Amino acid sequence: MENKIEIINPGVIITNENFFLSHWREKDQVYEPLQLPSFGSCFLCFQETETPDRFSTDDIRYILFTSGTTGAAKAVPISNANIAAFTDNMQQLFEVEETAVIANTFKFSFDLSIWAMLMAWTNGAAISHINTNDLLNREQYIPCNIFCLLPSMLRILQKQQLLPYISPDGAKHFLFCGEPLYDSDVQLLRELFPRSSIYNCYGPTELSIYCSAYKVEKEFHTWNRVVSIGQLNIGSKAYLGNAMLLEDGNLEGELYVSGEQTFNGYINLPEATGFFEYDGEQFYKTGDKVIYNQQEDRYYYAGRVDREVKYFGHRINLNNLEYVFSGIDPISDAAAIFSRKYMTIGLFFTSAPGFKLEDNMHLLQHIPNWLRPTHYFPTPEFPLNANFKTDYSALETFYNRYLEKKYPSQQ
Repeated sequence: MENKIEIINPGVIITNENFFLSHWREKDQVYEPLQLPSFGSCFLCFQETETPDRFSTDDIRYILFTSGTTGAAKAVPISNANIAAFTDNMQQLFEVEETAVIANTFKFSFDLSIWAMLMAWTNGAAISHINTNDLLNREQYIPCNIFCLLPSMLRILQKQQLLPYISPDGAKHFLFCGEPLYDSDVQLLRELFPRSSIYNCYGPTELSIYCSAYKVEKEFHTWNRVVSIGQLNIGSKAYLGNAMLLEDGNLEGELYVSGEQTFNGYINLPEATGFFEYDGEQFYKTGDKVIYNQQEDRYYYAGRVDREVKYFGHRINLNNLEYVFSGIDPISDAAAIFSRKYMTIGLFFTSAPGFKLEDNMHLLQHIPNWLRPTHYFPTPEFPLNANFKTDYSALETFYNRYLEKKYPSQQ
C-alpha cells in the first residue's frame, strides 16, 4: 500500500480499515495524519496537493491499480471522458428496468464492481453488494436478476451446488468478463437458466472496464472452445501487432486499442509505457493475443503474449495448452506453468473424483509429444487470487519447489 500511496501522492484517504485526514508538511516532506474511527466499506483518494504531468484531478473519475501479476502494480487514472464513452456503450448492451437488482460480487479494487454501480446508477436500478463468503454460504435465494461474474466463479458456484439459489425465473442477464468463457459454461447456463441472456465481454482496466462485447445467441461463435469477445465498443479502434495471416483467413496478433475509452497513461510512469503509436494515434498494448475474423468483424481471445514459451523446439502458448487439456473428459480445468530454469512444463488440473491421468494416457493419443507437459499435478481446486482468478504465482512457487527437490543436482 505504501508504494501505491507514493505513486498517486494523495491529500485525503478514506478506507474501510481506518479514516485519516492527511496534511502535507512541505518543510518536512511528510504526511501528518489524524486518526478517526472506522466507518464502513469505502475507499476514496483525492489528490489535493500535487498534480502529475498530463493529469488533472478535475478530469479523473477514479484511480485503480492493476493487480501486478505482470510486474509492479500501476496506477490507472480513468477520466470522465473514458467513463462517458464506456457508459454510452454499456447502455447499448441491454435494457435495465428500474425494478432490476444488480449483483456485485467483486471487491471495490476490481473494476467490474464499478460496472455494477454504473449500470445501477444510470438506470435507476438497485444494486446488491454481496460478500464472497455470503455468496458461497447461501441458504436462500439471491435476490438479484442481473449478474456479472468471472467464469471461474460460475464454476465454483456449480461445484458447491449453489447455482440453484439463483432463481431461474428471476435471472435475466449474465455478463462475464475477466477470464475466458468456455462453451461448457454457456451449456451449463442454458440448462439452468434457459430464459436468461448471456454476454461475454473483454477489456483490461486501462480500457475502462471492458472494450468489446458479444451476445451469446442460440448459435454462438468459439475458437478453441472459448466464446468470442465480439466487436469493439463504439469509439474504439484496434491494431494487431506482429500480425500474421492464418490458413483459415483469420488474422492473429497482439491487440492494441485506441479511442475514447483508452486511458491517458499511468500516473508517474514514462509516457511511452504500454503504448504504441501508429498513423498519428496512440494505442494501448494489451499484451493479449487475439484472433480476428475480418469478414465478420469479430474477435476471439487467444491468450497472453507473455505466456508464449519455446518447448521441445516449438513455440507454444500456455493458454492453448490449457485449452487442449481442459477439453479432455473428465478433466474440467487446467493451468500450465513453465520453468525456464529446467525447461519443463507442469500441468495442474482438476477432474472428476477418482480420475487418474496415469491410468488413462490413451486420452492423450491425439496430442503430439511436443505439446505434452513434463509433469502432471491433479488437484481438487486451483488457488485463487483476490479477484477469484487462478493464482499462477502460487502454482509457480509450488512447481519450482517441486523441481528443486526432484533435480537437486541442477541447483
